[in-house]
Amino acid sequence: MIGRAGRPGFDDHGIACVMVSDEKKNFYKKFLYEPFPVESSLANHLIDHLNAEIAAGTLSNKKHCIDYLTWTYFFRRLTKNPTYYNLLSNSAEAINTYLRELVDSTLLKLRSAGCIEIDTNDEESVRPTQLGYLASFYYLSYQTISGLASAIKENTGIADLIDVLSKAEEFAGLPVRHNEEVLNEALSHLVPLKVNKHNLESPHVKANLLLQAHFDRCPLPITDFITDTKSVLDQSIRIIQGMIDISS
Repeated sequence: MIGRAGRPGFDDHGIACVMVSDEKKNFYKKFLYEPFPVESSLANHLIDHLNAEIAAGTLSNKKHCIDYLTWTYFFRRLTKNPTYYNLLSNSAEAINTYLRELVDSTLLKLRSAGCIEIDTNDEESVRPTQLGYLASFYYLSYQTISGLASAIKENTGIADLIDVLSKAEEFAGLPVRHNEEVLNEALSHLVPLKVNKHNLESPHVKANLLLQAHFDRCPLPITDFITDTKSVLDQSIRIIQGMIDISS
């Protein structure tokens, strides 16, 4: 419980009380007074980091990629807490194999997305493609740039372009709150282009609706949608710039 004391300009200090059941008391005391180890999430997002470094020319082969990983906080935690990262042993050989497999799988995903090329004569060498440069330059997900490249054609119309834009990975984190699918359905009747009525809880469908509502100046049902629209528009600029470059 936190009282109203401690307000800047009104009080010098405030008190917060954390009330827990007795069996959890020691746990929360430990949580408050002793530092917990912070683990790395780099492995889950490595693909866009490697693409950016390859596009910048920092990394040009697989060995460089592995060396790059050894300078990260991820590597420090990998050696300290290997089981957290599904590493069975923290021996030098096991760690080297783990890092090589991680780099290999990441580079293959980037190649499938069209962001890099791996030398056919020398499987160790990597170089960026035009898509890889664009993803790095506009700070876009490799999935987004790959999706844009495959979807945009010479005769793609405005409805399809809005759909392609809204399907960008950057909108995956757009919040769809409890019962908002009802509001999304109501908004779908106001906008000119149809959306998938069976997927109204999807953040990408919501992004589509908010973009259409903005273009068509439709009234938004709640204030949260205004905030969400601003977020969508902020993200859209980079994606549209990528779409333009891909088109040209």
